Amino acid sequence: MITVLIADDEQLTRESLRLILEADEEITVVADAADGREAVAAATALSPNVVVTDIQMPGMDGLAAALAIKRLAHPPRVVMLTSFAVDDYLFTALKAGVDGFLLKDSHPHELITAVKVVARGEAIISPSMTRTLIQRHTVAEPTAGAQERLRLLGQEQRTLLSLLAQGLSNSEIGARLKMSESQVKVHVSRVLRLLRLANRVQAAIFAYSVGLVPPASYAPLR
Repeated sequence: MITVLIADDEQLTRESLRLILEADEEITVVADAADGREAVAAATALSPNVVVTDIQMPGMDGLAAALAIKRLAHPPRVVMLTSFAVDDYLFTALKAGVDGFLLKDSHPHELITAVKVVARGEAIISPSMTRTLIQRHTVAEPTAGAQERLRLLGQEQRTLLSLLAQGLSNSEIGARLKMSESQVKVHVSRVLRLLRLANRVQAAIFAYSVGLVPPASYAPLR
């Protein structure tokens, strides 16, 4: 069972998100929060698997809450909801290790999928924001040092990074590289550690910035 904490300042939205998520038999909502402070307190007390939070809330907003939640000893995965296709807040969230981003008008199935994807240790970005987010981030970030970090990877690790950045799942990467899914997870963790990256979203951005993945090859992470 995947346990979820919902954070949004609008009660109607919280109730709607709860109904959507609990329609899936693999998900249960353990609590909801009306602002960031409540979200951090609930995440600390309940240790949910996933936190789904709006990015804009009064007082402590969703971004500040996500940063605090990611600093917990055993942090849950975090999916952020935003009303904007690309938001400058998202760049800070990426660096903090947030695991997923969805537009608030996404289809209910996309929200359920996002929770399941991040719960199993992967990452997801709403398809409509993926390419712009990646391109804006890589333009804004200098890549001087990135090539040095890339040299830490062997050829097989570079291939794995490229496949990951193209949006392939662990099982799909395993099929390409003739590895089991558990082996892929181990190798992905090793690549992230070597590159000093927090998650697959950051890895995709890194791969794009150093030229491992051309723009036409990029697909939404899932």
